[in-house]
Amino acid sequence: MDKNITGTIRVRDPVHGLIVFGDNGDSHRDETDRIAWNLLNTREFQRLRRIRQLGFCDLVFPGATHSRFAHSVGVYHMARRLAHVIARRAPDAHDRERERVALLAALLHDVGHGPFSHTFEEAAHALGRTKRHEEWSAEIVQEDTDVNRVLGAVDAELPRQIGALLTDEDRKDIYGAIVSSQFDADRLDYIQRDRLMTGVESGHIALDWLFDSLEVGKVTIGRDDPEEAACLYLGPKGVQVAEEYLEARFRLYRMVYMHKTTRAAEKMLEALVKAVVSDSTNSRLIYGEPVLRYLRSENPSLGSYLALDDATVWAAFSTWIDGSISRRVSELARRLRDRALYKCVDISAREERGGNLFRRFRRRLNDSSFGWGEDVLLDDTTVATYKWYDFDDASALNKVLVKTLDDDKEPRDIASVSRVVNALRPESRIQRAYAPESDQAEELERILREAER
Repeated sequence: MDKNITGTIRVRDPVHGLIVFGDNGDSHRDETDRIAWNLLNTREFQRLRRIRQLGFCDLVFPGATHSRFAHSVGVYHMARRLAHVIARRAPDAHDRERERVALLAALLHDVGHGPFSHTFEEAAHALGRTKRHEEWSAEIVQEDTDVNRVLGAVDAELPRQIGALLTDEDRKDIYGAIVSSQFDADRLDYIQRDRLMTGVESGHIALDWLFDSLEVGKVTIGRDDPEEAACLYLGPKGVQVAEEYLEARFRLYRMVYMHKTTRAAEKMLEALVKAVVSDSTNSRLIYGEPVLRYLRSENPSLGSYLALDDATVWAAFSTWIDGSISRRVSELARRLRDRALYKCVDISAREERGGNLFRRFRRRLNDSSFGWGEDVLLDDTTVATYKWYDFDDASALNKVLVKTLDDDKEPRDIASVSRVVNALRPESRIQRAYAPESDQAEELERILREAER
């Protein structure tokens, strides 16, 4: 990061090139950039440097070591570009204060992520912890933190407004859609960033063409009391690139996020977290080790959560490996550290549409006599690449809206006009089993063949 003599700050980014803070030719936008830069330098935001964007994905894609920090800076850049489209295409719909709230919310949208990003959150959910990272983000914004002090010094209402937007408590509008929708600043960054850093060749997005195709219009929402709402939509020349954008996200899910090896590590972390919480009885260890202290707390504080990052979890693995808790904890921690991952048996790849192969497999697995069955990890998850929303309320602004003809009265959901998107819409079911050793995976394959009969 460089700072020149005029005070304009420039960040060199591998995805977007030069990201400039300031020098907008507009004092209000320059002030928003100044606030954003101050937020970047808070203790809570700097923590994102120590959290990898893709969790365990670097176990498969060695280049995927980029951080939530880099991603968040990119999201802010994308949010500014979307906001500029609104200001340029529809000056009457432009709200400077609402724009500021949305831009800062976009920057802070991931400040509440835990170690290994979504992976740790899923593992915590397995313990009954239902607090999502969006809620932690809102708490960081609104409680006694450096982030809160930066925002409060500008406007005492700003933390509450941003917190409401981060948790979707605010009514969706065109600016809220910049922060969270199926065509938001978050996705516009991570689809490009994750593709670049993993080395995935498919899924290129013509970003400049996409932005050039963006328009601002009106869409009718509401069933009982219909009203027009301002929205971003893609004109006719942007429909194909919008399809490419959604297909790129689909490819990333199939090839990267749900890769069988990545998911093996994630399920192992979930099993490890369960085991370490149920097995740990050493009060001295719990008191001195931040990960256990957080996991064993019934109502963990914000401070205990912010003490966690990827480094603290890796350090905890080293502590747990020495056998001070239990053999299972020690073994799982060692395997994750050394990348000695469980072997995968993919059940959904052999499932017929509407079948119940996974259920039959589980029944046979439960009836089997071998003694290592408790080590088998099961993965049953659903992936929806494009979600369906109706037009009954403001959630319709979550859609990717398009006009296929310039004289169309209103933009429509891309799923209603695109065969490509309709092919992507159905939910994908991923059902797998993981075993510690190759011979055990072979035994699972045998059970699966029996279940297929």
